[in-house]
Parts: sequence; structure tokens; C-alpha cells
Amino acid sequence: MYKKQLLKTAVISSPLMATFEISPVFFLEQQKEFKFWQGILFLTLVSFIIWIINILIISYSEPRQLKPWKKYIISYLCTLLFLAITFLFIEAFSISDRKNAPSVFLPIINMLALNTIILLISNAIIMRYKKVQAETELADLKIKHLEAEYQQLLQQLQPHFLFNSLSTLKSLIKNDTGLAEKYLVKLSDFLRFTVYANENSIISLAEEVKFTSDYIDLQKIRFADAFFCRISIPENSKTEYRIPIYALQTLVENAIKHNAFTEARPLNLKIDFQDGFLIVTNNLIPKPGTADGNGVGLTNLVKRYALMTSNAVTVEETSQDFTVKIKLLK
Repeated sequence: MYKKQLLKTAVISSPLMATFEISPVFFLEQQKEFKFWQGILFLTLVSFIIWIINILIISYSEPRQLKPWKKYIISYLCTLLFLAITFLFIEAFSISDRKNAPSVFLPIINMLALNTIILLISNAIIMRYKKVQAETELADLKIKHLEAEYQQLLQQLQPHFLFNSLSTLKSLIKNDTGLAEKYLVKLSDFLRFTVYANENSIISLAEEVKFTSDYIDLQKIRFADAFFCRISIPENSKTEYRIPIYALQTLVENAIKHNAFTEARPLNLKIDFQDGFLIVTNNLIPKPGTADGNGVGLTNLVKRYALMTSNAVTVEETSQDFTVKIKLLK
């Protein structure tokens, strides 16, 4: 809190201000009665008390939202009152000759100048604190906004995947009820994992590979010899890296959805690891009327990565292959 900073500044600056206050003229006037170090100690105490007065005024005015000019008037009045009490105290206990007493005007001017410096320093500290506080609040709002947007994108994947899975199941039921039953059992296990996995937006690469492998098994039941997939990822990398949930599964699903493959022209999918990147490549067999391979799932993945890291998802397409390269997270 900035009040602690004000108090710390008061402790540090009071001796410096005391040195400033002992101007040559004031020092010469007092040299017969005070030694230099005594003056330093006395004015250090005075400076610190004026600091405390201003800190108390700030504490008083802040909850009441006093206008700055009112706060400044109170500050100067309190400082003058403190000086009057101080002079009365000095005069009451002074053993010096009244004729040799210094003029009160110079000390008053010095102390008012000191109070002005304290006000300037206090305002600078408060403004800096409020600026940092505003920046922190703005950053928190941005984080909350990004989290909400990320969760919204994540929630889009479940109905998207479920719709595709049910469409597949419907197709299998028409053609092979036994295979459809096997598919349904695997789908049930697969969806059970998604319920657990939704508690985390980022999971280990090992979990995502296992999750995606189960999904690939589901697709092999459906497409048989029309679909092949090879996963080549070192075991140590699976535990070393993390990945947004559904990222790899989304890329596999995207390849299946946007290619017209058959047993005569099968879809060959390769999942490789290279220098902290996951590279998913498939041979390109575009469906008629499909402009590109960027479906809902891939678009969603690109947005999710943009919210988490500056490392963009790289998409490369040639006449033969379609490749997506994503940065893994440490």
C-alpha cells in the first residue's frame, strides 16, 4: 500500500530535508546557541512530524474524497499550527536571551517550503501507486476476458466432436450393427475421459497422445483400410511437454473431415515431434467443393493458441500434403 511507501519515504527523506532547512543564514543566526548536529536532529524530528501530519491528512481525506485544494489548505494550516506550538515550546523552555532570538519569518518560510516539497513527493507517490493499481486492474480484466473467451472456445469443441461422432455412429448402425456396438463402447470410454479432461485447459502431451490414440481407434473401426496413422513421438518428450486439450485430436479430426479418402486412395496421417513442435501431416485428397482444410476445429485451435502464446499455429498446404505445426508448451 502507498501509505507504507509514504512512511518509508518520510524516514529516509527527513534527515535530508533537515540538512536542506539549515540554510546558511538560519545556521549563522543560531550558531551561538545550537551546534550544527543539534540543529540537524531537531529539524529531522520536525520534518518527520510534518510528514506524519500529511500522511494523516491523506488518510483522513481519501475516504471522504476531499478535493485537492481543500486537502492542501488543511495541510498548510496544520503545519502552521504545529510551527506555532513548536515556537511556543522553544520560547517557554529557552534559556537564551530574547534579544538574540532569530526572526521567526525565515523558519516559517522554510517549513512551508518543506511542507510543499512533502506534498509534491506525496502526490508523486500516490499517482504512481494509482497508475500501477490501474494497470494491474486492467491486466486482471484482460486475463479474465481471455479466460472467458478461451473457455467459450473450449466449450465449442464438445458439441462439435459429439455431432461428428453421432453422425459416424448413425452411419455404422445402417451398415454394420456389430461394428456400431463396438464403436459405441469405445466412444463411451472416450467421452468419459473428456469429462475428466475438461477440468484442465492444458494437459501433458502423454495424456493428449493417449486421448488421440483412442480417437484414432474409433476412426479405424469406421474406415478400416481407408485410414492409416503413424505416431512418432519420443517417450521423454511426452512427459516433458504440455499441450492445449483436444489440440492433437482436433488436427486428426480435421484431416478426416476434409479429405475424400477410400480404400483405393487411403488417408495417411503422420504425427511427428521436432524441436519442441508437433507436426501433423496428411496426404491431400480434398472433397469436392471444399476450398481449404481449415474447418471449425482448426480455426478454434488457432484462436486458442493466440490466447495462450505468441507462437502461432503454422499451416502449410501443397498440391500433395497438408501440414499443421504447433508449438508445444514446456
